Amino acid sequence: MNTPADKTSYVRTKDGWFDAPEEKRAKCRTDVLVNTAGDQEYERQSRAYNLVEGLTIMIFVLAALWLVQYSAGIMLQIKAAEIISGAMLGIGSCYLLFVSPFRHGDTLSSWGLGNPWALWKELRDGSPAKRFTLGAIMLALFIALNALSYSQWAEVSKFFNFNKIEMLHNADKSFPGILFVFSFGSLLSAVIVLFGIRYDNFVSAFATAMKIALPLLALIIIGAVIQRGAKAFDGFTIRAFAIGAFGYVFWGFVQQLLFSSFFGTRLRKAFGPSKSPTNAYPPGRRVPTTVAFAAGFMFIGAPLIYFPLLIHFGPEQIPIKLLFYFAVFFGPFGALYGHFFAKDRKRLLVATLSGSCFGLIHINSYGLVMVTFLLGIFLTYVFMKDINRNLVALGFIHGLLGSSFSIFFSHGKAGPLTVDYGVGPSHVHNPTWGVIIVPMLCMLAYLCLMIWYVKFAKEE
Repeated sequence: MNTPADKTSYVRTKDGWFDAPEEKRAKCRTDVLVNTAGDQEYERQSRAYNLVEGLTIMIFVLAALWLVQYSAGIMLQIKAAEIISGAMLGIGSCYLLFVSPFRHGDTLSSWGLGNPWALWKELRDGSPAKRFTLGAIMLALFIALNALSYSQWAEVSKFFNFNKIEMLHNADKSFPGILFVFSFGSLLSAVIVLFGIRYDNFVSAFATAMKIALPLLALIIIGAVIQRGAKAFDGFTIRAFAIGAFGYVFWGFVQQLLFSSFFGTRLRKAFGPSKSPTNAYPPGRRVPTTVAFAAGFMFIGAPLIYFPLLIHFGPEQIPIKLLFYFAVFFGPFGALYGHFFAKDRKRLLVATLSGSCFGLIHINSYGLVMVTFLLGIFLTYVFMKDINRNLVALGFIHGLLGSSFSIFFSHGKAGPLTVDYGVGPSHVHNPTWGVIIVPMLCMLAYLCLMIWYVKFAKEE
């Protein structure tokens, strides 16, 4: 037969291309490797190519933000710097979204996205009950997303910068502007329903997402109550929380498309599964390891947060009891890190490297860097397995935690513990040359890691 347009649905043999069930394709194709978690994935490039490309893009992003936009634009007052930085980020985004996946042979499902061709196959070949159920879910989602887009058009317009176009002001309240509102809403809803949602593993991925999100949500609320008591809930409403959470689900989907999908995919393909017999601890050592990491996070992490705040705000605003509260906050993160470390040390270290990319993009808000770094580790850890590779499910983690953290620890509500949600060079309040020290050190660390990998890690 002739070469098919969609090669991911076929297997190539010496006699040509032939249709094959998805679970058999990886066994037949030659462009396959095993990722850090032990899953087979399609890949046309070498492991070293994946690592170098992923970290080069991260260095490129940090350079665009902190060497061009901040150093040249803000510190040296070069007017063209911000335009150049924006162009660099735009080119980088286009490369990682539209060029890199094709160079590597990534599939939509490997990025946690839906596959409209697979959906069409299910609707065409599935049982009547399955076809009806899937069709009903897709139709209900399409209608609900359209309704939500219309009811929250002010937020949608702001997100896509339509509010800056004069002819689209109050488009949802006049004719023919309302035609644009519904047309854009329908287009956006169709893209989400067909490409954004991966249906085949949503239940398992969502269950995993809730196992991560709900305990951390409880930790955020408990932390706010310990600090401020009942005042933590001043101005809190379920409706505002739900709207904020949905907005963060969408924003989380976009962010994780860039970070869990691109960086997570590149880095999990850069390292194979461990062959060391000591990589996973025996069951008897796992609990002590978990406890040891919890204690380490408490006794090291808490002082690292407490004493800089004490120096900056003074003992009146940062009492000694906060050191204890920080220790209680870091303990569960340490226990979770230790649990995964005992199960698969190499997988966790690769996830830590991936999580650093998510965290460091939030410089110069170091409270947000810390939170997103920790969250990024666990997101990319579970994302390595296909059963959890679902961007919408990860978006729900982002929605619950992002919305709740914003409500309880931003906008000045938490006093000295307020986390600034403004990130990047344009949100540096007191620009000095010292600000670029951390981004420069991070770029240097990524560069050194690439050199080490290429030189000494040939077995990968």
